[in-house]
Amino acid sequence: MSQKELTQALGPLAKLFEDPEILTVMVDGPERITVEKAGKIEETGLSFKSNAEIKAAVASVLKVMGVELDETKTIYDVRLTDNSRMMAILSPTAIGGHSVIFRKWLTRQVTWEKIIEYQSISAEGRDLIQSALHAHVNILVAGGTASGKTTLANRIIELLPPTERIVAVEQTHEFQFEHPRAVFLEADATLQAGMNDLLMAGSRLRPDWLVVGELLGPEVMRTMQIFGNGHTGLTTIHATGVENALTRLEAMCLMANLGLGLEDIREMIASALRLVVYLECLVPNGKRKVTQISELRGLQDGRYLLQPLMRYNHETGSFELTGAKPSWEK
Repeated sequence: MSQKELTQALGPLAKLFEDPEILTVMVDGPERITVEKAGKIEETGLSFKSNAEIKAAVASVLKVMGVELDETKTIYDVRLTDNSRMMAILSPTAIGGHSVIFRKWLTRQVTWEKIIEYQSISAEGRDLIQSALHAHVNILVAGGTASGKTTLANRIIELLPPTERIVAVEQTHEFQFEHPRAVFLEADATLQAGMNDLLMAGSRLRPDWLVVGELLGPEVMRTMQIFGNGHTGLTTIHATGVENALTRLEAMCLMANLGLGLEDIREMIASALRLVVYLECLVPNGKRKVTQISELRGLQDGRYLLQPLMRYNHETGSFELTGAKPSWEK
């Protein structure tokens, strides 16, 4: 699909794709077109004439991607040729009118220098993460919506030496990092390449690092098993805190329904992960911050033993090392 074809298909949304500051374009009915910009949702003042015009725009985008609109289907998730993605949920599934979201694939990446300049993390925090990478410590990056999980994960991966081989496994391709020895794999159920199968296949491609996209369901069990069996890896998860991230891992492992009890699952998670990096999108300014970096030092009396290594002090607006030394540096 050419840029000209995309512009024609998008109609009134085309100008929003030209703004590099816009990360996401959201359509929730003809009169509600909003964007995510600098961590905040903003009104655009744009509109479609009708729900029929929204559906026509979706059909046009699908057509230039080689997909025909099926009147018996209301949910579409497609990747455009520039790696942006369109998720469309049409009526009657979307009750108030067709809902469409475009997640733009940004070619301008935020560097470590900018991340530190924006005070999303301190230089000491970056160095702490880098020391974990050098020690081949398994890392979980956690955070809420629009907290910058994937952006930070991309930059962490780019800290890896160019001599190390990276295999990235994702449900939906979102990673954007530059590395000379990276291999990217994307799941596709229609090709009998689901996440569990792809994780096993990726682990056999001789990775120095197995990088797994955002964990969403039962594939967590396979990921924890692979990480715990000696593969070094990094992955991300949606969570509201460090402890919540581990609890969500437990819940998703239970979804796999392999008959393991909670105690067994906790032991597996504790053996699979060592460092948890947690980010937040702070309100009301929408600034993204790494608010906690903690080491998972195993279990104590059946509960996770977490040692905070760095915290963000909301009162002083500064990042503070706790003074605890990471176990891999001893």
